[in-house]
Amino acid sequence: MKWEKKGRIFEPKGQFEWMRKYGIVPTPVYLRETNSIRIFFATATSDNIGRITYMDVEANNPSNIIKQPDKILLYEGEPGTFDDCGVNPTSFVVHEGKEYLYYVGYERSFKVPFTLFPGISVGNVKDGFKRVKHVPFIDRSEKYPYSLAAPFVLIDKNKFKLWLWLGVKWVKVNGKDYLSAKIGYAESENGLDFKILHDNCIVPNQDNEFSVGRPWVIKDGSIYKMFYSVRYVDKLYRLGYAESDDGINWIRKDEQIGIDVSSVGWDSEMICYPAVVKTDNKTFLFYNGNNNGISGFGYAELVNE
Repeated sequence: MKWEKKGRIFEPKGQFEWMRKYGIVPTPVYLRETNSIRIFFATATSDNIGRITYMDVEANNPSNIIKQPDKILLYEGEPGTFDDCGVNPTSFVVHEGKEYLYYVGYERSFKVPFTLFPGISVGNVKDGFKRVKHVPFIDRSEKYPYSLAAPFVLIDKNKFKLWLWLGVKWVKVNGKDYLSAKIGYAESENGLDFKILHDNCIVPNQDNEFSVGRPWVIKDGSIYKMFYSVRYVDKLYRLGYAESDDGINWIRKDEQIGIDVSSVGWDSEMICYPAVVKTDNKTFLFYNGNNNGISGFGYAELVNE
């Protein structure tokens, strides 16, 4: 693959009180009827309380913004719940006329910086989204006692197939606390109740990586293609790529990702949280840049497969 960077689309500049910083985890969906791309993402207040909003861009040229983000679609949860410090979108699907927005909720902690768990909301951009549950739809267990996050859902062969980030343990990297994580796989018949079936889809390379996350999967013919973030010991986030025949057993092909940090600018230190969307005649990659998205998000166009 080869991607041509097209620049940053959104940068938080204090447009609203709830939009002081971050434009994190862009989650695009192609709207064929209007030839546009809707991008769900999270932005935050000055004290880092995250809410989900959206913007619409032209499908042939995502640099052309059709609708600016000006509305909160999902607020943080009630005090004491798993998402009371904020919510980040990660996946959007439509099933039987209902629009499902899957998200990550977070709480800040005392001994570690945060905990992350997956949530489900239903709604639309006109009326906003409401939680289906006030608890994570996949929660802690003896096998997975840490955080679970970044759910990505693909409806395939009448099943809701889900890839997610599984916390393995907290580790010290250059004196700071980070959660080591891998990517697992779960399934559901109804899109609400999921069971983890495999927990080693993508695992960190023990030589120089300590975490992988934010999976985004597309199905191209009979091949599943996954884009994800890779966190290195000696450098910040980069993007990874893998392929699979069944969505469970994956072959990493990170060398084929075809995109890296820029020499200068908003994505010169890291690139992370990828999301790929195909229109009728183009393929775009949306991603975050420096400081995990505090600088907003941009996109690249696929110019060579």
